[in-house]
Amino acid sequence: MQSDMKPFNEPAGNPGATENKQTTGTAAQRAREQVSEAGARAAEVYDQTRKAVSDAYDKTAAAVGEKYDQAVTYGKEHPGSLALIAFGAGIGLGLALGSSLSRPRNRTNRIVRPVLNALTDIALEFFG
Repeated sequence: MQSDMKPFNEPAGNPGATENKQTTGTAAQRAREQVSEAGARAAEVYDQTRKAVSDAYDKTAAAVGEKYDQAVTYGKEHPGSLALIAFGAGIGLGLALGSSLSRPRNRTNRIVRPVLNALTDIALEFFG
């Protein structure tokens, strides 16, 4: 009994094998293209993020520098007021730190928050 079947691994007589190779090649090419596109998109997003962070840093540095210059100028023009503000801020920070380090007490919490808020408002009025 002689069969007309060709061996399984013979590509010439198996048109499905050639088609599978082409399909695999096409899928691999599509995968490479998608990876390439994803890499390009990731690089673009990275550049945009880096630029946004850099711009935000520059704006923040400029604003802080401006407020610092205003504070120095105010301190030179009104040394007494600046000393009182610094003293009040020190008391407020001391109360805040003291109340956070020790057991919380209702009376201390009732005093610290309004004092700290008032000092913040005063400082913002002078420097804002």
